[in-house]
Amino acid sequence: MLIFKNLNVLCFVLSLVAYSSSGLAQENTIVDPYHRDAGGYGYLIENNEQCAVWWAEGAYKVMRDTPVPEQDGDTIKIWSAQNEYESFLVVIKPNQRLENFRLTVSSLTNEDGSRVEAEQASIRKVDYVKVTKPTDDYSFKGWWPDPLPLVDGPVTLFGAENQPFWVTVKTPEGTPAGTYHGNLHLSAEGWNLSIPIQLNVWDFALPKITSMRSGFGLNMNTVNEYHQLTDPEDSKKVFDLYMQEFKNYKVAPYNPFEFSPIKETVSGIFWQGGFFDSKEKHAGKYALKVEDESRSEDPVAESDFIEVNHAKYELSWWAKTQEKEQQFCVKVACYNAEKELLVYENRMEEFTGEDTWKAYSFNLSKLADETRFLKVFLYPVFHSYTGEYIGTCWFDDVKLNDGNEKNHLLAGNFEVDLEKINIDLDFTDFDQAGERYLDEFGFNGFRLALKGMGRGTYYDRTPGVFEGFEQGTVEYEKLMQRYLVQIEQHLEEKGWLGKEYIYWFDEPDVKDYPFVREGNEMIKKYAPKLTTFLTEHVAGQDLSDVTDISCTIWHKLDHEKARKLNERGLEYWTYLCCWPKSPWISEFIDHDAVNLRMWVWASWKFQFKGILIWSTNFWNSLSASPKGYLQNPWEEPMSFVTGYGWPQGKQTIWGNGDGRFFYPPNKEPNVKSKAWIEGPVPSLRLEILRDGLEDYDYLVLLKKAIEQASGKKKKKLAKEAEQLLELPAGIIFDEKTYSKNPQDLLEYRRKLARYIELLQED
Repeated sequence: MLIFKNLNVLCFVLSLVAYSSSGLAQENTIVDPYHRDAGGYGYLIENNEQCAVWWAEGAYKVMRDTPVPEQDGDTIKIWSAQNEYESFLVVIKPNQRLENFRLTVSSLTNEDGSRVEAEQASIRKVDYVKVTKPTDDYSFKGWWPDPLPLVDGPVTLFGAENQPFWVTVKTPEGTPAGTYHGNLHLSAEGWNLSIPIQLNVWDFALPKITSMRSGFGLNMNTVNEYHQLTDPEDSKKVFDLYMQEFKNYKVAPYNPFEFSPIKETVSGIFWQGGFFDSKEKHAGKYALKVEDESRSEDPVAESDFIEVNHAKYELSWWAKTQEKEQQFCVKVACYNAEKELLVYENRMEEFTGEDTWKAYSFNLSKLADETRFLKVFLYPVFHSYTGEYIGTCWFDDVKLNDGNEKNHLLAGNFEVDLEKINIDLDFTDFDQAGERYLDEFGFNGFRLALKGMGRGTYYDRTPGVFEGFEQGTVEYEKLMQRYLVQIEQHLEEKGWLGKEYIYWFDEPDVKDYPFVREGNEMIKKYAPKLTTFLTEHVAGQDLSDVTDISCTIWHKLDHEKARKLNERGLEYWTYLCCWPKSPWISEFIDHDAVNLRMWVWASWKFQFKGILIWSTNFWNSLSASPKGYLQNPWEEPMSFVTGYGWPQGKQTIWGNGDGRFFYPPNKEPNVKSKAWIEGPVPSLRLEILRDGLEDYDYLVLLKKAIEQASGKKKKKLAKEAEQLLELPAGIIFDEKTYSKNPQDLLEYRRKLARYIELLQED
């Protein structure tokens, strides 16, 4: 749908492009699908003193004031392959209040008695969000359709405004081809209407695993906040409901292993936290460097459990601080025989550091009778409740003595034998999740999180650390090798190798490319079959020798690079986020309905292999919202900038709906209510994106059918059909010039289907 600020008709016409299909030439023009001068789009069913009823294909955004169409259409007609979702809009514009309004869909049957059961249909109410801050000059203020909550009972409709309903029918795999008939029944107090539905089922099925690869983010911390979840078991249930919605919409989440990570057991290292530093030390090969760079957290290094008796103990060590007279803290915690913390038996002191090495100690005094184990905690700065202090401290030669000169603290000198470090990986939970989400649900990709990898963006970056050894050291390389080999081998054994993508750095600047190369080179050196991934858009940079997937923001595409990657069997993906804005294809609520569908069609035209959205539930910006307040996406559709050095309270727009394709079921997130053990509410944009992914499968199926054509007749058909694989300029000319008329895509899709049937039939 194309909407302009003054709501007037605007036709943007490119040169007319003719393309051949079934021997007929058709002119395809980029036009405004509203056709307001002709009374709008869609098909009028009934218009009387009670209400107007009309329908349209599920490819439009119906505004509250979209005009009732003049064109009649007494039967709802949709076309679908097997294993495809196909939707339509039915719009009610009451002239008076309608109480207890209901919609039901009957089963659909063909003349042979085959059925598509009523349970395969879903009915969602099209809700609206109020745009008060337009995304750009192309948009305008007003009520825009986006949330699609399920209709689970009667509703009240009010006069003089459109109320659309989004009806989706899934045609199961194995449904015989043919024409199916049924009815959509509408009723209210004193009124009812039955509308015929005609479902035309093509004689082919879409694949279970969608051809277009994808990666869509989900933040479970945000889910927990908005669903008001405090029980981890409830979070797991809700997470699985979100995964089911990802499956239904045929997109793959970043991390289906949120609650099922690979578990690591590392032996031979007796400290957690801090870094083994071979450059700054008191004695031996290493000291332990503990850094605190956060104003809100207190990083700490902690020892393993130390078994003790009832002797008198003294803790001693050497330390050096980054700044002269820097305060730091050392704590000894006490535990019982079951290794449960004895809460009020801590021994803790603060100390004043020097910028040179200095010896320290403190006596632990008599331990409680039930004490059986101790742990030592090393804080580089003064340990406060709010964690506002920052600084670095080095520790070495830590000893726990009982008066017999024996050091009860293993590796208190931080000397580590690399050959004795063992890395055991437990894939039990990971495999169970993979079997459900990769094998059963058919997700075609996942973001593989690797222990020890660095991270960063153009704004800042952090080097990798593996069990205290920093990136760039020999120890780090050897430990990463042992780890990566196991990961690659296991994924290959499970048949999942290639679905993973290692997305560890986001949007590097020129200065970051050597750092990214170093990380990817290491992965490829020790696990060459693992898939490396990078979001990038800096011209002139090329890491394709060590990067399998390059993903570029839509308005900075490099077509030549994409072509070369395709020739080498690599992948080129694209992503949408706060950019681009009009006239480019975009993800925003207050832009054209056709955009997300066209994103996938354009990906076919330019041979891009995947799509990426950074988040599906960015419902709140910590920078823009008051502290402790949750933005309500049902009331405020704007996504505001967060992070990247933004001060809290600064409200800078990213765009309406950026990173937001689901809505929380809780419409009052700031009111303490209950745990919402429900799945999310999808958006209209997500529905339209799924249609694009299914269209892409049509193109893939046609291409395969053309390649497999044999015999004179089939080869002739294949030659005709091959022209359809080259999308004409009337559909899309470039990344920002494309048809805004959904009818162009719908008609082209039917042509694709007809040729698939012809080429596949015996």
